[in-house]
Amino acid sequence: MNKIIIICVFTALSKFCYSQNNKQIIATYDFINKNENKIEIVNLYIESTKAYSEFLKIKSSKDTLYADEFEDIHFKKEPNDTIGKQYFLTNKNIIFRDHIYTENNFVPVIVNENMPNYNWKLESDTIKIGNYLCNKAKLEFRGRNYNFWYTTEITTQFGPWKFFGLPGLIVKIESEDKTIQFQLVKLEYSNKKNISKPHLGKQIAFKEYVTFQEKITDDFIEKLKTKLPRGASIKVNKVDPTSIEKNYD
Repeated sequence: MNKIIIICVFTALSKFCYSQNNKQIIATYDFINKNENKIEIVNLYIESTKAYSEFLKIKSSKDTLYADEFEDIHFKKEPNDTIGKQYFLTNKNIIFRDHIYTENNFVPVIVNENMPNYNWKLESDTIKIGNYLCNKAKLEFRGRNYNFWYTTEITTQFGPWKFFGLPGLIVKIESEDKTIQFQLVKLEYSNKKNISKPHLGKQIAFKEYVTFQEKITDDFIEKLKTKLPRGASIKVNKVDPTSIEKNYD
């Protein structure tokens, strides 16, 4: 009789785990970029072999121009687009929607990027965040050093934005300079399977996208030079210290 009860309990537990694993995970994060005075909501939808992140604006800086303490000039321009940035991930590539600046306009583009190499450093530190016991990891990515807290209680390799490869759901991310932050604020499960690739934009290669991002600065310099007195010169920092991606290496 005891064997029958044990078998029944094990079967019920297996069905529960199976049903949870086959649901779509919906994780909502607060995203803060202090450098750009930007606050956004990030909705992350995860299925077994793919994920999708969307950034929804709450607060964002307007077009800005400033000189830092080294007299390098920085500028930031924002597209007038209600859709926002979108990222579709598999274990092989990232397809994302962003904008390029060309001919005085922001143009939406769809970019296909190979999955970057993530040199994760898993650490032994643990901490309780909300209801989840979390482990710590570190990563240097696109010019920034990050600390991650993830929970193996929710098994997935997908995280918000372009992050991939940790053995559990990411609960918190913070850059070491504390200017970039992701914080999990809500977690749900859904029976829907509706993740799809971004499609509203011109398709370009990742290399072309990077070229356009660099060209924004070049175009701006040329326009700025026409406004300067004769003989005046400027120095512009092409490595954007405010963006989440400071470089594309």
